[in-house]
Amino acid sequence: MATNVPAAMVSNQFFDEFTAKVRVKPIPWEGYSRAGLISSDELHQLKDFQKQLVQLVESSENSVSLATHVPLLVLLTEKLSSVDALQYLLVVLDELAERDVESVRALANDMDNVSRALFRCMDKKDDYLGLKACKILTGIAVTCNVEAAFGRMFAYLEKSMRSELTSVVDVALQVVQSALRVPRARSILYNEAGCLAQMIDVLKRTVSGTKTGAGRGVVAVSQTQYEVVFCLWLLTFERHVAVTIDRKYDVVSTMVEIARSAVKEKVVRIIVATWANMAQHSVNVPGLLVARVPACLETLRVGRNFNDEDLKQTLTDLTDTMAEHTGVMTSWDEYVNQLKSGKLEWSGWHRSEQFWKIHVAKMDENDHRIVRLLARVLAAPESTDTSVAVACHDLSQYVKYNPEGKKFVAKVGAKQRVMTLMTEGATAEIKYEALMCVQQIMLNAWRN
Repeated sequence: MATNVPAAMVSNQFFDEFTAKVRVKPIPWEGYSRAGLISSDELHQLKDFQKQLVQLVESSENSVSLATHVPLLVLLTEKLSSVDALQYLLVVLDELAERDVESVRALANDMDNVSRALFRCMDKKDDYLGLKACKILTGIAVTCNVEAAFGRMFAYLEKSMRSELTSVVDVALQVVQSALRVPRARSILYNEAGCLAQMIDVLKRTVSGTKTGAGRGVVAVSQTQYEVVFCLWLLTFERHVAVTIDRKYDVVSTMVEIARSAVKEKVVRIIVATWANMAQHSVNVPGLLVARVPACLETLRVGRNFNDEDLKQTLTDLTDTMAEHTGVMTSWDEYVNQLKSGKLEWSGWHRSEQFWKIHVAKMDENDHRIVRLLARVLAAPESTDTSVAVACHDLSQYVKYNPEGKKFVAKVGAKQRVMTLMTEGATAEIKYEALMCVQQIMLNAWRN
């Protein structure tokens, strides 16, 4: 799939119906003029614009340009405070941006004033007004490839995604989809972590909500899943995002769960495409293996009869790619992959004395690489409670079967971290495993 994807259209029944009502809602422009809120000249220009707008909407050839009226509309958006008036002004600005090339260029050429007017609308306590402003800002940036204050917009959209109203969350996600067509917006979204974290929270609620009936903010499970994963797919075209996003947000395991039960083919297609992007970077392979992506791919390839030939081919190609890494894996290889992913889980290896007796020497290879990775899990803020508990346990096994192990555990800072976790661990399991590790270190020292 190419990176030059078309901008996603904002299509939401409630949003569209509200827009239709705004178009016909009477606004007391003459009253604003008598009150001195707008000048008589501005009123005259506005009336002239409204007549020409009707001609533009009714014209099949769109031969009429209203670009000369753009400065007036932006000025009124900056001046007026009435929510009704502002809603109307943004509706017509949006129509111009979509229908009239000259008008959208005029908006792009006055980006400072336009941005100020639109962010003023976002500051109003009106969901429709704020989302419409975001849509216009995104449309200008995508169409004209101009700089836009995406960071501030993403901060607003993060708040929108916390809404109890499903239509608000849905429109916010679609605006982000559109914005991510601009490559620089992807890095901004990834660095403005709040918005992305909220999007992923929405995605995970589609899974937990299906189980518990508590999918707050989910307009429709399959559609919401598609919108969020579409954004993740676009983000993974950026290398620095593709190689770190799963470690930061644990999205692969969520996508596996969704792909296994997804009814809509488009949801499976976008998930597989995202995995294909990630699999291009070898650093992601351990995480894909630990999340059981190969097994999921095989289930999809054999158990589903998809109509999309491109999806079938991508499934085959990605299955072959993953098979190159799983064909000759030993239990030690699987353990190392799990450790590289930063997501440790209890399994037979961890509790097996034979496993540690056989493999403890390998933990010192490559400058004690495995011990360093365990220490990193203990220190990483994104590590889960289970990962931290398992890392404490594994370090205790390393010290138990390697007489010199305690020295290097102390050298990399893991000993101090474990001692801290013994009293300050987030869960009882962490405190217990940390205690067992400290006891093993002390016992090893006494024996020596």
